[in-house]
Amino acid sequence: MLYLGLDVHSKWFTYAGFDKETGEIFSKKKTANTPDAMRAAFASLPAPRIGALETGTNAVAMHRLLAPYFTDLLIVAPNKVWDRRRDTQAKTDHRDALGLAEQLAAGTLTPLFVPTEDLQVWRTVGRARIQVTQDSTRATNRLYALARQWGYLDEKRFLTKGGRAWLETLTLPDQAQDVLTAALTALEALQARETAYDQTIAALVQGDPIGQLLVTIPYVGPFTAFIVRAEIGAITRFANADKLIAYAGLVPRVFQSGERLRYGRLTKAGNAYLRYVAVVFAQNCLNGKKDTPFKRRFYRLCHTHDPNEIKIMIARDFLTVVYAMWSQGTVWRDDRAAVRGATSSVA
Repeated sequence: MLYLGLDVHSKWFTYAGFDKETGEIFSKKKTANTPDAMRAAFASLPAPRIGALETGTNAVAMHRLLAPYFTDLLIVAPNKVWDRRRDTQAKTDHRDALGLAEQLAAGTLTPLFVPTEDLQVWRTVGRARIQVTQDSTRATNRLYALARQWGYLDEKRFLTKGGRAWLETLTLPDQAQDVLTAALTALEALQARETAYDQTIAALVQGDPIGQLLVTIPYVGPFTAFIVRAEIGAITRFANADKLIAYAGLVPRVFQSGERLRYGRLTKAGNAYLRYVAVVFAQNCLNGKKDTPFKRRFYRLCHTHDPNEIKIMIARDFLTVVYAMWSQGTVWRDDRAAVRGATSSVA
């Protein structure tokens, strides 16, 4: 069995490894990231081969190109591979690749989830939609600031029809008026892109069984269901709901020594997009008028807990319900017993 580590860059990659039975070492530096160069690089290597590469911006794309040349190819997280006390006096691509091969042969590497091409498309669309929302918020805030700089202090929502009509009535000096017009044009373009993304997302969720399950949860529309579906990918990745919550970075830091135990701030280590929609869902539950188990929990705890702490609790409950519904293939049940059973692990 040949174990290979790959140190991947934007234009080339270096591989190094060894045959565990014969001890023979194989290596090649700076192979171009093209199909022809890859074919030539692996043509003379013995099979079967097992490989590993570190995650990065082009890791998934490189995995698709390199996978045909391996019996198994893993993507691993660098912070889970290298010890903090690692010797950095002589760091080279060859040494990094060989280090990956050694840990691969020892069985100490934990592979990351590799999305399919279709799932990668979903993630690309969903993350672009979140980015447009954040850009729209920034554009709106710039409009608020511009209006106030010129003495217009009316508290109006610029995204409403009344707010837009009010903005168009503002009269500023020539150059400032040009800035206002450009800002309005940019905001309109962002809103048009947001609408286009929403139409695409709604169509994709309509044809997805898991998405149709998730939209039965109160305050979960196509956008939230789409992001959850895309970022989780496969619910079988997680042994239980607590693992899913940790993946979203909604668990606190833990400091424990002997009998002393202290919890800190949220780790925020994990999928930021999944965490984003979970927290937005919690905020919508608190702001909405529907009587849901999530809002009832807020009323039970609001006298003893900070509102932001309760919001995080509800975000955890949401992911717990998602895990239960997805893994069991059931739709939302609004009876208290069902929700209490689903959220017992984080209550």
